[in-house]
Amino acid sequence: MRICYTLNRRDLFCAGSRALFHQRGILIIAVPLTAYVWWSTFTYEQNRDLSIVARFVTATVTAIIINGFGIAAGVACVATNSFLRKDRGVLGEHTLEITDDGLIESTEVNRALHNWRTVFRILETQHYVYVYVTATNVHIIPKNRLPIEGSINDFLAALRARIEIYQ
Repeated sequence: MRICYTLNRRDLFCAGSRALFHQRGILIIAVPLTAYVWWSTFTYEQNRDLSIVARFVTATVTAIIINGFGIAAGVACVATNSFLRKDRGVLGEHTLEITDDGLIESTEVNRALHNWRTVFRILETQHYVYVYVTATNVHIIPKNRLPIEGSINDFLAALRARIEIYQ
């Protein structure tokens, strides 16, 4: 069973954005940092003359603005990485093939085998299927375009059946 599909820069941007907003490490940093910014603004000496409600609103707006700048910077980095990328093999045609040895991914410049001892994880969203072959290595299959060859649903059913055999 195999599927052949094409990845474009928009697909990389969407996957990078999703990864950015699902990073536990960023949450571990962002939540305490937001609390610190909020508390610093709330207790700031020049704000002590304001009412409690005004201090609360000022601290909340400041924290939202700081988070907005952080999110904008992260999205700008993802966009830069996605749209200025020049390495071959990431953009273009990809083929995923289920074999007895494992899952084979092929592009015009490489061929990789992920044997069945790997801990596979499949995540489906509305527009993409993410096939994780490690915690950080993922194959992105766009669902909003028809594949060049194969069926996404048939491929995923075969892949899930194979994964169940080996786990």
